[in-house]
Amino acid sequence: MKRTALALTAVFFVLAACGKKEQPAARTAGATHAAPADPSYVKKDTYFRLPNSAGGELDLASYAGKPVLVMFFTETCPYCRKAAPFIQKVSADYAPKGLATAGILVQDSAQPALNFAADFGVTFPIAYKGREISRKYRTQGVPYIYLLNRDHEIYDVWEGYDHEYDAPILKAVETVLAKK
Repeated sequence: MKRTALALTAVFFVLAACGKKEQPAARTAGATHAAPADPSYVKKDTYFRLPNSAGGELDLASYAGKPVLVMFFTETCPYCRKAAPFIQKVSADYAPKGLATAGILVQDSAQPALNFAADFGVTFPIAYKGREISRKYRTQGVPYIYLLNRDHEIYDVWEGYDHEYDAPILKAVETVLAKK
């Protein structure tokens, strides 16, 4: 009986951490904040600047004028691990066409991000210490995958991950890349 209760508790925590759905952050057509180093870049509510697991910082402003695919994740989440190869493939296939991709680890240490990247051959930048930013995006659980348009407004969002998301994600990526 104790073993069953422990197993059910463990399943509950995995599901709560990985698959919880919520309402996505509101689209932010006119929201602006203080100007970053590039005076032509207008910060939206989606803006972030976080430590990069490879060193330095990952600043959304560095992708000015580019659509960005953003995945919030944790190292051990099974759905994040399921999504990683697909997100890496999208990044590799669409980077030459102008898509930027960024991973945001909600944990506070760079090591889990480095482990995740090594496990899946991830080549796109991964930031860490993303818990506050994930709250700003209104995520509840991981993974959450956001597609930001060229103005860094939310174009679409996918809560959790399943292979059935692949076609809609690809279609959305192609749509935002086609819009100039």
